Order: sequence, then structure tokens, then C-alpha cells
Amino acid sequence: MLLSLMLLGCGGDSTDSHQDETDIGETPIDNGGDSGDDDNGDNDSDDNGDDGDSGTGEDDDGSGEDGETPPVSFNLGTAALNDTGITFGADYNRNGFDCSTTLTASDNTTLAQDCNQGRSASTSQSGFDFTRINADGTEYNGSGDYQTAPWACVRDNRTGLMWEVKTQDGGIHDANKTYRWGGLTALERDHPERQGDYYDDWNSLIIGTNEANLCGYSDWRVPSNHQLMSIAHFGSTFTNSNGNLASKIDGQYFPNTVSEFYWSSMPYYGEHQAFYAWAFQFVFGNNKNIQRYQPAALRLVRVIDPIATTNSAQQTPDERYTVHDDGTVTDLATGLMWAQCVAGLNGLNCDSGSAEAMDWGLALEYAQNTQLAGYSDWRLPNNKELFSLIDFSAVSPAINLTIFPSTSNDYTWSSSPMIEFSQDSWFINFKTGLNWFKGRSDNMLVRVVRAGTSDSQLAAIDIQDGEAITFDDGLGTIEGDVAPVDVHAQVLINEQGLTGDPTTGRNLPDINDAKAQLGKALFYSKRLSGEYDTACASCHHPALGGGDNLSWPVGYDAVDVFHDFAPNLLGSGRYFNGSDSDELAGYPVIGRNAPTVFNLGLLDRGLFWDGRIESINGTPNARGTDAGIITPDSANFSSADSNIPLGASLANAQSRFPTITHNEMRGDEPLGDSHQAYRSMLAARFEGHAEWEALFLAAYGNNTVTFDRIAEALAAFEESMVFANNPWKEYVAALRGEANNNIDSLSFNQKVGAVLFMTAGDEGGAACSQCHTGDAFTDGKFHAIGLGQVGPGNGDSNQFVIDSDFGRQNITGDIGDAYLFRTSPLLNIAVTGPYMHNGALSTLAQVMDVYGNPGGAMNDLLGISSILNADSQFNELNNADYCQLTSVVDLMNKYGESCEQVYYNMNPYAFENTRFLFRQSFDESTSHSPAPEIDINIEQSDKVVEFMEALTDPCVTDRACLQPWIIDSSNWQQHPDYADNPSLILIGEDSHGIKH
Repeated sequence: MLLSLMLLGCGGDSTDSHQDETDIGETPIDNGGDSGDDDNGDNDSDDNGDDGDSGTGEDDDGSGEDGETPPVSFNLGTAALNDTGITFGADYNRNGFDCSTTLTASDNTTLAQDCNQGRSASTSQSGFDFTRINADGTEYNGSGDYQTAPWACVRDNRTGLMWEVKTQDGGIHDANKTYRWGGLTALERDHPERQGDYYDDWNSLIIGTNEANLCGYSDWRVPSNHQLMSIAHFGSTFTNSNGNLASKIDGQYFPNTVSEFYWSSMPYYGEHQAFYAWAFQFVFGNNKNIQRYQPAALRLVRVIDPIATTNSAQQTPDERYTVHDDGTVTDLATGLMWAQCVAGLNGLNCDSGSAEAMDWGLALEYAQNTQLAGYSDWRLPNNKELFSLIDFSAVSPAINLTIFPSTSNDYTWSSSPMIEFSQDSWFINFKTGLNWFKGRSDNMLVRVVRAGTSDSQLAAIDIQDGEAITFDDGLGTIEGDVAPVDVHAQVLINEQGLTGDPTTGRNLPDINDAKAQLGKALFYSKRLSGEYDTACASCHHPALGGGDNLSWPVGYDAVDVFHDFAPNLLGSGRYFNGSDSDELAGYPVIGRNAPTVFNLGLLDRGLFWDGRIESINGTPNARGTDAGIITPDSANFSSADSNIPLGASLANAQSRFPTITHNEMRGDEPLGDSHQAYRSMLAARFEGHAEWEALFLAAYGNNTVTFDRIAEALAAFEESMVFANNPWKEYVAALRGEANNNIDSLSFNQKVGAVLFMTAGDEGGAACSQCHTGDAFTDGKFHAIGLGQVGPGNGDSNQFVIDSDFGRQNITGDIGDAYLFRTSPLLNIAVTGPYMHNGALSTLAQVMDVYGNPGGAMNDLLGISSILNADSQFNELNNADYCQLTSVVDLMNKYGESCEQVYYNMNPYAFENTRFLFRQSFDESTSHSPAPEIDINIEQSDKVVEFMEALTDPCVTDRACLQPWIIDSSNWQQHPDYADNPSLILIGEDSHGIKH
């Protein structure tokens, strides 16, 4: 049947060449206007196709050279594009309440944005036009309160689609039911060469809905990506009837919307396509490829006729477009006229020039000033318009390259600002067809658009003429012995060369070796500190995850909450005395978090957050032993430290530096004019003590004490702390077919989390393995992620910042290395918090937020709306995550200070440093950040966290298992200092006096 509303590209009856329902005709330069206003294009429709001098070179009605009406199937499955619903304007750093907030061009002309165009500027409910429908198909005339007077469906009068309304009654329409992908009406389900699994989970919903003739129809099906996008409302934040956030869909019409992904009917064609299909999440309003075996929500639709219902995902056939000879293209499915080339490219195949990337404001200005083909009403497309170009049957790029040649995978701006994140706007990633948001100062490509559907156009009510879908087709996947998630994980594990066992090929010490036993005694002895009050274990105790559980460690001169000397107090409640004139009593002076010493022997490239201990070669499995090691004592950055013996490991080199560092272990000890002289002085403290000399004799064959031997023994002890027998290791072994390993050592959620962890960001994953590579989960390299400064900093200053921390730049001297820090290994991550180089984050969920949305995570950390706003200030009243850090809470408790006082006392320059750092880290001209754009939702993020927790060896949470590496009251009598001076033994205790 034909719609009584003639679809885009055809209007009136079939003989009318002046199509009064579309604006895709000519707009000469002197007639250009705002294409979204109601009066826009009035003259265009009057003289559409009449003016042969428009410069288009084609019949401007888009119907082809002979004026014939184009096929009605070109409709994207909707009668017209819906508006975005955005009614507010934005500048670079904030969103307004209406269109008065905007940006201006270089000539002070106001730049039009999303809110200035489309139906939201003039028509109906922020551009939408919905009607509630009763289950019997009659129009609803109730109160609109779903709880007391429910309705069954919603008709979209703009697109012609009718949507299922979800319930909370436990029936087949219940919102909380989830399904694996691939049942009836999934595209290519009956294709003889289909890829991947097609599950029957949702068949009962489709069959039951159609058998019930819901709202008068029996052709309900699963919607496409474009159809799901049509009801996304980007202009408001809604909650559903239960008060849960479902922010990009109107809860007044679509109650009971959940935060889950909603399946589309479309398979995914990118990398590892057999495992994925497309879905849409209304929390943010974005589409995403997710694993077919991962249950997700579903909202059925019944579609207008005619629509291509064949089992093909082809969305953009060549015939859908009219290519003009003036560099423009008319889309017959939407009525939009597009520039064939992105900004900067030109020529018949867009093969001349260079694509120009620009920030959001410049993109708006470029579009508004473009005079392509003699038109003056070009603009930047809104999110839904740009989305309409995506061809989900293509990839790299996901667009019809015949029509839009030379299109790259790069991000392309829309004119739509993001409402929740006031410094971001929406873009399309044409590699696969993802829509997401990013900072407006970022540079992206631009493709301009003009014209489009009349704002007043609505779809007529459709009459079903297709067959009812009420029978199972018997084409669902028959499940095998190996779960799909395990198959998927194994593919990724093999591709990334993972074995699950990071100790393979390494010759690591055993805790029972004589050198390791000597190192253990040294590790707990305060003789190695300048003032005899600190041991290695003060900041790196095995019972505290190989660290201290503090954001900023306290080395020498430790006191308790009463400011009494407390050298054995570890973790919470340990304060720095702060006796020097430039120190604030109780406040830490070390600006970086204490890294764990667990699995130190698994690292080959470098140690410390800034990599100041670095192997010359970084040879895998060598631990630095096969070549020289660069240290702060090296003559220059590229030469090995001549004081380090040949064959020494990175841990050996590392152990030489905390002892000489003032704020860590040396304190105010004045002796020793050079580092080497000071180390020799420390070694002399062990001479003449029979118990110590006996340990050196057992380890080395004689009782000679040197600092080289001390360093080697400490390294042996630290490298013996190998804790890698975790559930992940067992899982990988099971996948490899190794006997006595359980493939279910990981839960389903942890397996899904592992897949997300290993999958690239632009392929729908969390992209963690981009940096956390290999079996130790680190690439050993240095990256900037835009994490704000908290804590005292590192004393680094320049013309822009004071008392900041420049990270790797301090080692290399290269300004391009500013704010780069080493990728932290993830083994035993569940017990090694707080996290990041400055201990800024308390939980792994917060860590995930930083990578998923750095700006939002920064705002949450500091309790602000936008770090980029010039008037922003730290705000503890806005639930600043900073105020939950143990070190901060300790200071608040000790002094009765507010969180804000602690923040600024710690470093009065921290906030401005953070603002500068954030801009610098994400300035594409200066940043070395590899952080990809990822759009995983909260549930997916939680699964990644669950997976990372599975990287933890159960031994590190079992005090009895850790006992061989701990000196405590049960074995301190065997320590060599016991007979001479037992107070020199560090017996760790917490703030309640309970021994560690």
C-alpha cells in the first residue's frame, strides 16, 4: 500500500512535480534562510524544480532526470526524521536554558546550532508528536498517569511508527525482561551464510504480541537502529515512572524505560562481527554494538509501509541518492541535501585538498558561511540528521562510499550539544557508526547539510497489509558445549597473545632462598632509614596490598592523630609530623601514591610512576638484568648508572633510592655527602652485629656487608612476592585445554567484562588492553589521561602552574612528556587502592569513569559542573569524590577541618593546576594520551570492574597465606634486630593498635 502521506522526495499526487511537502528544492543565495523554521523554504516549495539556473545540474526535486517519483521505499523505516528535542544553545563550556546561549563567528555573527533548526524550534513537544494508544487500538483519553490509567502503545505522528509500551506487571511486556539477540525479524536470520548466533529468546514476545493483536496490529517486530534513534530525546533528562534515570526518552509517553541496552534488529559488521549486534541505550542516547549473548531489553515497533523488510541490513543503496554535478547530494529518504565532500576536500571523487578538522565552534562557523553550489543556508547537521547517513551494512567507513567518496573513519561533528556534560557535543564515528559525545574544543571533520523535511509534515495512520508474525521459523541457534562468551574471549586472548601466566620464562626468587630471607629482614628494619624510624614496610606492607592504603604515603617522622610519635602505625591514621617551616603539620609531603611491591619481578621496562628506574633494553622476561639500568644517578637520561652492578634487576636498582630520598626514608640525616657515600653509611650500620652478619653469610658465603648486597637482597625478597594464581589464570588455562582448570572460575559477568576489557573502544569495548597489555596487564609506557591534581604535587612549576607534577617530563626533559605517567599493572588490583599516580580515586568504578568520561569524572572528583568553566571552584557540598579519600578523611578528623580546607591546605594551586592539566592532556596538538572514546554504560563498566577483581590472587587477601612475607609478633624473635634493639623492627599496626 501507499501512505496517504507521500514520503520524502514525492508530494501531492504522482503527476505533481512541484513537491509541496519537501524543502529539498533550490534556495538561491539571496533567498537562503534558517532551514528549520516554519517559514523556511516556502519559496523553495513554490518554485521547486522550476528554476533551471539554480546551479544544481539536476532536477532539484530529487526525483531523477526525468522527473519520475522516486521509490517510496527510501524512508529509513520512518516517514520523516524526528527532531532531536534540543531547545537550548551552548558555548564551549556551558549549556544555556534556551537558544540565547550561543557562540559567535569571527565577525560577531551569531552561530546557529541545533536549537535554531527543526521542529523543536517551533513545533509541538520539543519537536515530537506522540499519541497514546489503548490496547484495542483506540486513542487514549485518560489522565496520562500510567500508574492509574495505563496505555499500551505510542504512535509517533511524525515518523509513522507505533511503539510498544513496557509494563511492570510480570507479563510478556514487562520492562525487566531481557533477551539475547537474534530472534524473529532479526536481519539476516534466514540468510544461508549468516554469521554468529541467532537466539530465539524474544520470539515469545513477538509471537505473543502479534497473537494478541496489540493496539490493533499483528506485525510487531524488532526496530532498526534508525527507528530507535527516532524516539531519542536529546534535549531533556527524564526519569521513568519508577524514578529511575532513562534520560533520553520521554517518560510521559514511554514509562518503565530501563537503563539496559535495547536491542535493534541489526547485526554488526565490524571486527569480530559474529559476536555482536547493534543496540541502543536511552540513558545517554547512543547506539552501540554489544555481545549477542549478553541479555538486553527490547521494545517492539510496528513500522510504516512500505519498508524494506528483506533480510538485509542495506540502508543506503545508491538509488536512495541523487548526486548533482555541483558537489551536492540529495537524500531521497530524508529530503536533506548534503555536501558530497567533507570540509577541505573537493573534486569529483573528493580526492583533492585535505580534510579539515576543526573544533565545534569553528565547525558551526564553517557550515554557516559555506556558499557551496550557490546556496546560503548550509548548516552543521544535528545528531539525527548525521546519523541518517550511517550505513550499518558497511564498516570503515560506515557510509556509502560511492555517493560520499573519500569519507574517512574520523569523527564528524553534529550541531547537537550534550545536555548532561556541558562541555561536550555529539559526533558520529563513521568507522562503524557509533554516535557519542566529546569536548567541544576537540577537532573533528565537518560535513554540511541544508533543507530537509517540512516541519509541519506528519505521517498518516498506517493500515497493516503485511502478514501477521505469529509462528516460530525454527532458525534459532542450537547451542553447543562451549558458551559463546568463552568462544569470544578465546578469540581475543589468542589475538592478544595472552597466556594467563605472567611468570612464564622468568627466573624469580623463592621466599625461602637465603637472599630473600635476608631481604625480608632488611625490609622490616628501620636501620635503613636516616632517623631509624622508617622501614620499607612502612609504605609497602604485604597486608596492605603491598602498599599503604593511603593516597599519599607518609615516610619518616610519622605521628598519630594525637601527634604522638608512631613509626609502627600503618595506613589510615598515619600522619606526617611536618616539623619543618615549609611543612604543614599532619599533611603529607609526598605527592604520589605508593605503588604495590607485589609482582615487581614481572616488570621489564621500568619502575616508579615516572619511570626514573628504566632498563636500557626493556627485554621481555629479563627484569632489566640483561643490560644497564638508567637511574637518577646516571650521568644523563640515556646512560646506565655505573653504580649498578651488571646483571642487577630493576628491583635491585629501585631499592637504592627510597633510602636516600628526604621525604621517604632519609629524613634529616645529614651524613653522606653523595648518594653512594650515604648508602655506604647505611651499610655500616649492619656491621658488627652477629645476627645480621649470619644472614649475609648464609646469602653470600661471607659476612661482608655492602649496600650492593643490601639492594640485591631487598630485590630478592620483593621479587619473591609473586601473586598471580588468580581466577583469570585458571580461566585462560581452561580455555587452552589444560587439565584440572575450571572454565567457570570466572562468573558470566566477569567473562563479559574480560571481553569488554580486551575490545577496542571504537568497536564497542572498554579498550583497557590498549595500554594494559600482556599477562602483567601493562605496556610499561607512559600516558596522560587528564586526571586532575590532588595532594601536594611534586613541586613542579612553570609559567602556567605552581607545585604541579610534570611526571615523565622530569626524567626526559621533554615538554611533550608533561603529565605522562607509567601504566600501572593490574594484577591484584582489588587490594592495591587508592588508584592512579596521585591516589586520587578510591574505587575501580571511579577509575572506569575517568576513562569513559574524563571530564565528568573530574567534575565528580571535585564536586563541580565543569572543570573548564572559568568560575568553577572546588565544592565539597556537591558530593565531591575527593572528600571520600582515606587520607582526606583522616585530616578532616584530626583537625576538624572541612574537606575544602583540606583540599586547599594540601595545595592552594591544585584547582588551577587541574584546569590547565585537563586542557593540556586533551589538546590534540600536545597530548600523548591514548585514551580512546569509549561509551560503555554503568552495567558494562561494573562488569569490567568485576573482571579486574578476578585478577587478584586469593593469597593476598589471606593473612595466613601472606605470613611467609611478614614479620609480626609471632616471629619477630627471629629478626636480627630483636636481640640488639627490637624497636628497630617494624611491627605494623593500625590506628586501633591491632597488629598487621
